[in-house]
Amino acid sequence: MTGDRTDWATYLADYHQGHPGITEVALGHARHPVHGTAHHWLAAIVPRPAGDVLDLACGSAPIQDHIDSMSYLGLDTSPAELDAARAAGRGPVRPGDATDLDVPDASVDTVVMSMALMLVPLERTLAEVARVLRPGGTFVAMVPATRPVRARDLSSVAMLSVALRGPGSMPTQLHAGALARDLMTAGLRPRHLARERFPFPIRTPDDARLAVQSLYTPGRTPAQLHRAEALLQRLPGRAELPVPLLRFTATRDDVANPGTA
Repeated sequence: MTGDRTDWATYLADYHQGHPGITEVALGHARHPVHGTAHHWLAAIVPRPAGDVLDLACGSAPIQDHIDSMSYLGLDTSPAELDAARAAGRGPVRPGDATDLDVPDASVDTVVMSMALMLVPLERTLAEVARVLRPGGTFVAMVPATRPVRARDLSSVAMLSVALRGPGSMPTQLHAGALARDLMTAGLRPRHLARERFPFPIRTPDDARLAVQSLYTPGRTPAQLHRAEALLQRLPGRAELPVPLLRFTATRDDVANPGTA
């Protein structure tokens, strides 16, 4: 299910006002046996030390707990998410739009963007990232992916999709090849790209509720959401949902050069 930018802006503002910190909670529930949580996995490719860090669309700012920075600033458009970050002792954080950053040119060593690049106008956001990075600075990001998944994942994913009349939604589905081209157009050289599957276990009714609530589901009715939760609760044994993710880094060069992810 899709909507125009105005529809998505309204939906996302309402969603995060009502569910502050839910992305952090959901990704913390989906633990990989080697990598730990998705935020551990993302932090593993953040430069050490990271220097001056800008965390775009920071949400509750969970990545701050995992990086070594000289200075940190988190920006988000959601007052509730910023309040959640402050309540967790993180910051400083303040309101900020990824497409129009109140940050000086070439003033940041590392820009981090976790689970948000698919929610914002891509071209304008990447242009702002390139503008605020110092030459040689690093952009580190993580977004949902369509793979990897396992064969045994298909039945639970299909069940959830039927209940919701389609899978969870997002404004943009990012693909690695097109993303690499967009990065280079913005003057950012792709350096690293990897995908991983994080298992989201469904053991209790609360797990099923979190799985459904953590999805963007514009246009779905409360009845559909409750049906999806009920179906997940009936999954047999040690059931789980896949959370496939893509992470990447890119660096700002003085002159944009072709490259591959």
